[in-house]
Amino acid sequence: MPRSTTPWDDIDVDALHEVKDPAQVAILTDPHRVRFLRPFLGRARTVSVVAAELEVSPNRLLYRVRRMVDAGLLQVVATRPRAGRAIKVYRSSHDGYRVPMSAMRYDDIRHRVDTFGRPLLENLARAYTAALLTAPRHDRVIARTRAGDVWATDLLPAATRQGDPLHFADTVLWLDQEQAHRVQLRMQEALEDALSAADPRPAGGTTAPYFVMGALLPMPSESG
Repeated sequence: MPRSTTPWDDIDVDALHEVKDPAQVAILTDPHRVRFLRPFLGRARTVSVVAAELEVSPNRLLYRVRRMVDAGLLQVVATRPRAGRAIKVYRSSHDGYRVPMSAMRYDDIRHRVDTFGRPLLENLARAYTAALLTAPRHDRVIARTRAGDVWATDLLPAATRQGDPLHFADTVLWLDQEQAHRVQLRMQEALEDALSAADPRPAGGTTAPYFVMGALLPMPSESG
């Protein structure tokens, strides 16, 4: 049986519960708040168990749990009797959620992108710095092109001193839709080829982690 190339191969996105309620949208689109929902997603858990998993105090988690119950994202599915106050078991009201972009404000989307993007940029900066330090030679070039524009970039070699392959390129290109579609297809094919060949969780040997990232995005106008 072939291995799935992405987690989305196992998830029917259209079958997920669609969320438009503002209180639920506010929680699900906030990376800091939604982390408290993740352990309960499709699983019945107690506050004490999840608090230990998230390394937060039970009181802090209980506050978040009550807010999610009020919003309808969590529900009590069982109660375990004990001396004193009974233990409640919580579970997400649905196994998965889908928030349409139309239900989000610009600030919600920007906050989510900034929060999730920051670790990616930190990984990129760390890997890029290490590539420069381990490269047999790299040059910083600052020059003026024939068109009169000043161009500045690092010229990375094709490999480190240890022979590890390197490639990094970023630029703004003026493309028509047909050209952009061709670039998109080539990038997608390259990534899918890498995913199909890579070990999901290597246990040593000759493999090493590589930071792989690709983007093709139309640039918004500065006024937009």
